[in-house]
Parts: sequence; structure tokens; C-alpha cells
Amino acid sequence: MNIVADTHTHTIASSHAYGTIIEMATYAAKHGLSCIAMTDHAPAMDDAAHVWHFFNLHLIPNYIEGVRVLTGAETNIIDYEGHIDLPEDLLKKMDWVVASFHPEAIKPGTVEQHTEAILGMLKNPYIDVFGHPGPNNFKFDYDYVVPKFKDSGKYIEFNASSFTFRAGAKENMRYVAKLCAKHGVEVVVNSDSHSPFNVGDVQIALDLLREVDFPPELIINTDLERFKRALSNRHIPVVY
Repeated sequence: MNIVADTHTHTIASSHAYGTIIEMATYAAKHGLSCIAMTDHAPAMDDAAHVWHFFNLHLIPNYIEGVRVLTGAETNIIDYEGHIDLPEDLLKKMDWVVASFHPEAIKPGTVEQHTEAILGMLKNPYIDVFGHPGPNNFKFDYDYVVPKFKDSGKYIEFNASSFTFRAGAKENMRYVAKLCAKHGVEVVVNSDSHSPFNVGDVQIALDLLREVDFPPELIINTDLERFKRALSNRHIPVVY
């Protein structure tokens, strides 16, 4: 089992990343991926792309080196009501939107505050993915929140990069995986690559899902037809 689409990647528009979108797509093609999403950091992060970057995403072609390129952003949850840092007029033009906690954009709070923020985020129709939800500094009420993703049109991300450096991420996500399986919550497995050399590198996350006997049919980006259905089911459908 492997992914066909890597829907969380960063280009040099995020200043601590190291590849152009052409380089990212070229390496994706070499590794057999059919699709990538360009999800550079939104303005609340210090290294964020300038807001003009997000206005100009329509200039990116749908295909580069035969790889479908989805344009979007990794937005930041910026308060405990679940608001994010890009306006609706930009979000509605995007193909794929990730929403994540970053301590640079919001001070870690209590489990209860994080839980409320996620519930608020779930109300935003333009968000597709809850990004890297596992770190200890942003714990939430897993048992209460995870079932809320069922039929929400949003996916929980298993972020391979996060497992390697965010404290608690891997073990917390092991528990989240079991809850997703129990409640039939769909997930997406991504690299969070900040370099062309890591596009599609998600083995550590796939291994964790195998270890807990996770149902493969709940992973939207390991099957191209399943992934296309996810795009067509968005609040604003995306044609592959």
C-alpha cells in the first residue's frame, strides 16, 4: 500500500522550504504519485507566503510533468473558536485547504480549549484536512472529537513528518487511528514535505496504520478513484 496523492507539501513560497512547484511535481512524478497539493504556510506563520501568493494561485497549471497539482494552503487555527488566517474570498478559490495548530500562530492552551477550537474549525466549509493533530502541546479530547469528523467532509491527517519531531505525535496518533477505525472516520496520509526529496515519503505513517490494522478503505489517498471521489465531494467540488 502506498499513497497516490500527497496533499500536504511546501514550496519555496514558505521560506523554510527548498523546492519550486516544478521541482516538487517532478519528484512526485519520479516517485509514482499522481497528484500533489501545494499547501504553503498562511500569513500567521513567520515564514508564510505573502498573501499575494494566494491571490495568484490560479496561475499554476492543473498538471505539471503529468502530475495533478492542487493549489491551496496550510492555514493556521488562530483562536479557540477555530478561526483560520485566510479570508473566505481566497479559500473558496482553492482546491485543498489544511488547517493546523502551530505554536507560532496560537499559544497552546488546555485540552478543553483545543477541543473547542477543532469543533469550531469543523464548521468552516472550506477546510478539507485537520493537519498534524497529534503533538502533546495541542492535545484535545480525542474520544469526543474524532467521531465528529464522520460525514463532516473533513479528514484527519496522519503526517509522516510530524511523527519524527513533534513530541507525542506518533503515539497519540496511534490512539487516534484506533478511534478513526472504530467510528469509520476517513483519513489522509501526507508527507508535509518541505523539499522535493521528501515528496511522498510517508512510510512511517503507513506503518503505524498497518500496526493497528487500519481499514485501507478509510484512507482516501491510497486509491486514485477514492481520492477523486473525495475531491468531487468537497463543498466546492474539484475536477481531477
